Amino acid sequence: LDDITFIQEGYFFSDSRKITVCATYTSRMGMVSTALKTASLINLLRPKIVGMCGICAGVRSKTEIGDILFADPAWDFQSGKRVKDSENTSFSIAPHQIPADTSIRSHVEQLRSQRMEFTQIASNFKDAPRIPKLHIGPLASGSAVLADGEVIEDIKRQHRELIGVEMEIYGLFAAADSASTPKPKMFALKSVCDFADPHKADNNQDFAAYTSAQTMRLLLEQFG
Repeated sequence: LDDITFIQEGYFFSDSRKITVCATYTSRMGMVSTALKTASLINLLRPKIVGMCGICAGVRSKTEIGDILFADPAWDFQSGKRVKDSENTSFSIAPHQIPADTSIRSHVEQLRSQRMEFTQIASNFKDAPRIPKLHIGPLASGSAVLADGEVIEDIKRQHRELIGVEMEIYGLFAAADSASTPKPKMFALKSVCDFADPHKADNNQDFAAYTSAQTMRLLLEQFG
């Protein structure tokens, strides 16, 4: 599109209607890189929908490896103020939560009940560990990879229904939410590859990336 923005163009059919797609990725992880790339694409392409798929950490009591998480809402869990009294230092959270598009969420709710589709997704992946489930709930974004098992417990205090933590979604939502009219609809689907604890490993990343991308495919083909 320009000297620093590269895309892969394609198309698919939804109910006999041809829909064009442009896919890209950010060269760096994090909300800043994602927001910059998203804002640039919105300005250059004026898309009707902006979506993201990928991998994330799940909340162990609510999710399992390979489960797909639809983010609604998303926020930066590190946004706030660190204060100190005479003895202790504490963090006062000031979240700016941005919801996903309501109409897309309604279609995700429809998709969630189609267990045969997710069984097929699992069967097409060699040595799939399980049949994934689709969850809808709050995902928090941050600028650091979590692996200590403690920070995620602190984040859960910011939203009691938290289902996952990752590094990019809030950047995408913020860029789309701040775009000029007509604003694109926005959503994000990320799959669980670990639980942000000392047992964190990379061996489930391929399966998580696969289930996330395949769920995005289903969502767009059925409701595009």
